[in-house]
Amino acid sequence: MKKILLGAAISAALFGGAAQAAITFNANNLPDAATLADTTTVYLSGSSAQSDLIERGLTVGTNEGVCRAGTVHKFQESTGNQLAYICELNTAANGSLTPDTSIPASITTSNLLVYKRNAGGSGKGVVPIVAPAQIEFLNLTTNPTACTSASSSVFASVKTCAYNVSTNAEFHVPTFGMSDVNPQIFTVASENAPVGTVPGTPPNPTPTTYQIVPGPAVVFGIVATTKLRNALQEAQFPVTSVCNPKNAGYTDLSGTQVDTADSEACMPNLNKGTVAALFAAYPTPVAPLAANISAPALGAGKINQWTQFKVGASDLYTQVSAANKPGAAKVHICSRTVGSGTKAQFGVKFLGNVCGTNGSKVVQHADHSAIGESGQTGYKAGPIANVEKSLRPMVHAMASGGDLAECLNELDAGSANTAGNFAPGTAYGAAGATAVRWAVGFQSLDKNANLANAYRFVKIDGVAPTLANVANGLYPDWVEGTFQYNTTVLTDAALKAMVLELVSSFTTPSVISYVNTNTGTHTFGASGIMAIPNSTHPAAATGKVNLAAPVNPLSHAIFPGTSGSATNDCRTPIIYSNNPANNTQGLQIVQ
Repeated sequence: MKKILLGAAISAALFGGAAQAAITFNANNLPDAATLADTTTVYLSGSSAQSDLIERGLTVGTNEGVCRAGTVHKFQESTGNQLAYICELNTAANGSLTPDTSIPASITTSNLLVYKRNAGGSGKGVVPIVAPAQIEFLNLTTNPTACTSASSSVFASVKTCAYNVSTNAEFHVPTFGMSDVNPQIFTVASENAPVGTVPGTPPNPTPTTYQIVPGPAVVFGIVATTKLRNALQEAQFPVTSVCNPKNAGYTDLSGTQVDTADSEACMPNLNKGTVAALFAAYPTPVAPLAANISAPALGAGKINQWTQFKVGASDLYTQVSAANKPGAAKVHICSRTVGSGTKAQFGVKFLGNVCGTNGSKVVQHADHSAIGESGQTGYKAGPIANVEKSLRPMVHAMASGGDLAECLNELDAGSANTAGNFAPGTAYGAAGATAVRWAVGFQSLDKNANLANAYRFVKIDGVAPTLANVANGLYPDWVEGTFQYNTTVLTDAALKAMVLELVSSFTTPSVISYVNTNTGTHTFGASGIMAIPNSTHPAAATGKVNLAAPVNPLSHAIFPGTSGSATNDCRTPIIYSNNPANNTQGLQIVQ
């Protein structure tokens, strides 16, 4: 396998595996004692945006993957915020026809168990790594509740388990973490880390504290509930266009990927400045301006009614057709909790948050506090208040990308659902048209390629969020993720080698291609993630994206990629010239 260049070399003279043993389960559909005794276990916390990279990366089944083809079993709780995967290691000893020969011989077990925590987002892949602390994970060893098992086209089985912090969770210091942005973005002052986080700003890594391993480039985008997307199409395309829902030629066949509504040509557009104004938190004015400005509470946005989006002499809410009109014009924002990498990268890319003293923070939530967890200091904690305020938008802080999708889905449908992590109940009216609300949010581009959720991506400054547009420098909303581990926690040489092999697999272009094919093939073009350029897998000299092995020619790191030259998502991305051959790197200037 092609390896990532690391700060310290790890070598093994021989590679191999243990004797083959099938994974077996007890009466509760959990791994039985014999299986667990023959299993290497790692705990991975952080980024929910890159959860599909982990999930699909484990199932790739080639010699670049650590799991033997067809042996990955998935465990989940109902919200998808806590996951686990167990598989047979991809070794010749386990009968693999395409073994990963880089799995270290020092790993003598037959199986691998990866716990993956999405709850809390990227901050949970940074804070408890930099300052080691136990956090919640799913419990597959002493869980007293039986899990239900179902067949799957992707996994050997999918098992759904009850989850409760008191009875079905275990606390563990993460073996390693993953983040959508570099750790230094997670500061308390920027509201990217919860109040009480120590240290308030993550220090730079050192050999005696923690280490960073480069991750992939991740594409993000702005999303709108489907009815809001339709309203934008009505406003931005003439009735004579098949992109306008009022046109007889407009087709919206959600899930088929053959309609005009979801094509690249028909994507509505929001300019970067408009997005910034919609999501920015504004401070309360002080004297002498305070007497002259009607301001909402600290941290609220200025755009709080969709009537503020003007369409000529009218506005977006007033002029839209009845089929797409919400029950009220109040702006709703499906955001993320403090610690989310998705939220943090948005602040960096659209508001300059963290990247300078004058950057704006992301609009704050009035209805949900940050995700509650034992030992975490509350952040703006308080009772849930779903009452729509007159001078501020409704901002819903969700704990993961899956929860954010739930928020958008239920607002678009006018749901009065009281289950799940959003659960508006009847706060906005009885279920149906009265409770429908237009909402916006931010998601990674591995989400909703199958159009199963009631939200759609929009263009930014007229540019669709595709891999090609990232590589040619036209699309701005992408960042480079990181993996990190604490050197005082990951002290076992064999386990460290296994972790680094996992990271190497997840950042290999062919594995990323497999992930994108399954999760990032959108109606408007190929998107998702890309490998970062280095001497092992450089970008194509033409500047075009090879979808079979996608590598971004641009990077937020500069040579040599360490210390002050390491990935910094506040840095303007440029060609990563890591060797003389890169001096001829091309960039496409035509879409």
